[in-house]
Amino acid sequence: MSQIEIKELFDESRFPGGWKLFSILIYIPVGLALILLRFLVCLQLWLFATVLPDCQILRSFLNRGLAFVFGIIVKVDPNGEKRNEQARIIIANNISALDDFVLATAADTVTPSLSNFPEALSNAFGLQKMDMNSKDALVAEIKQFLPSSKTGIALQPEFSATNSRKALLKFNTWPFTIEPSVQPVVLKASRPEFVDIRLTSIATTWWTDVMWFMFVPYTVFTVKFLKVRRNTDADILVREVEKEIAQSLNIQTSVHTVSDKTEYEKRYIRERVHSRTSQSPGIGGSQIVASIEMQRMVRQVSEVLPRVPHNVILRDLMKTRNADVTITNILDGIVTYTPEPAPTTSSTPSSSRSKHSVSASKPSSPSNTALTFQERKTKMIAEARERYIEKHGLKDC
Repeated sequence: MSQIEIKELFDESRFPGGWKLFSILIYIPVGLALILLRFLVCLQLWLFATVLPDCQILRSFLNRGLAFVFGIIVKVDPNGEKRNEQARIIIANNISALDDFVLATAADTVTPSLSNFPEALSNAFGLQKMDMNSKDALVAEIKQFLPSSKTGIALQPEFSATNSRKALLKFNTWPFTIEPSVQPVVLKASRPEFVDIRLTSIATTWWTDVMWFMFVPYTVFTVKFLKVRRNTDADILVREVEKEIAQSLNIQTSVHTVSDKTEYEKRYIRERVHSRTSQSPGIGGSQIVASIEMQRMVRQVSEVLPRVPHNVILRDLMKTRNADVTITNILDGIVTYTPEPAPTTSSTPSSSRSKHSVSASKPSSPSNTALTFQERKTKMIAEARERYIEKHGLKDC
C-alpha cells in the first residue's frame, strides 16, 4: 500500500478539457431538453408508485422507467463470475450516487436507506428502509431481514464515491461481520466521448450528481462479479475483498477513510472560498466593511472580545457569516491573532510607577516576555468568556 494523497482519489471538476469541453457546450440545449423530458417522466413514475398497489409488475415498470429517467444502461461483464445466490451480501466499490439502482438491477439486491419514497419506488431504486441510527442496530436489522427475504443486501464499505482511477477508500469492517461469506462486485462506468462528464466531484451533492445523469444521453455501468469470499474473521475478510476489487480495477488500496474525505472537503471548501474572496474585485475588503450587516457583526464580536483586532474579526466573519461562530473560533484558539494593547489611563500614576519599577527590577529575558504575554492572553480569553456568558444569559445552563 503506497502513500497516496487524499486529493488524488477525487476530481475537483467533473468537466474534461480540450475539444471535449467544446462539444459539451454545443450539447447544452439538447441536455437541457433531456432534463425537462426526464423530469416530467419522473413525476409520472412517482404518481404511479403512490397511487398503484405495490406488485412485481409495477416494480419492473418503475425500474425500466427509472433507467430511462437517469439514462442508465447496465451490463454484466461476461468475463466475471456468475451471481452466486448463496452469498446474500454483495460488496461493491462506490463510484456514483446511483450505484444502489445499478446493483439492484444487476444483482437483485437492496441497500439499507433512510428514504421515505413510496414502497414500490424504493424497491425499484434498490433501497430498503432500515434503522440506521447506529451500526449495531443496522447489523441486527439486516440479520433479521435476510432470512425473511430472497433479496440480497448490497453494501459499499467505502461509504463515499471516488473517481476509481487511483485508489479505493479504506473499507469499513462492519459489513463483513454480518455473514462469513460475501460476493465482491466491481463497478465501472462510462459516458459518450462527446459529453464525457465525470460521475461526481469533490464537495458535490447527491442531487447535483443525479441532475448530470439526466443531462447526459446515457451512462453505461459495467458490473463484474468476482468469486465468493469466505472467512469467519471479518478483519481478514475485509482486507482480502478490498485488495481483490482494487486489483480488478487496476488501482491501489489506501489508508484514507470516509472521515478523511470529509475533512478534505472542508479544507477544500475553505480554500476555495478564501481564493474567491481574495481574487474577486467585487468582494473587496472596502465593500465588505461598507456592508451594514457585516459592520453590525464586527461590533457584536468586538463587544465580547474588545482586544481582538477588527481585521482578524472581519477575516473570520467573511468565512463564517455568523458572529457567534466567529466568537467561538476565537475563544477556542482556531483563529490566531496578536491582542491589541489595553488602553492606558492616567488616574493611577502611583500604581503605574510601582508596576514599572517592579518590572524594571526583573531580568528581561525572552522566556519571561513570552510567559507574560501568554498569561495576558489567557486572562483576556477568560474575561471574554465571562462577558459572553453574561451577555447571552448562559450562567444557569
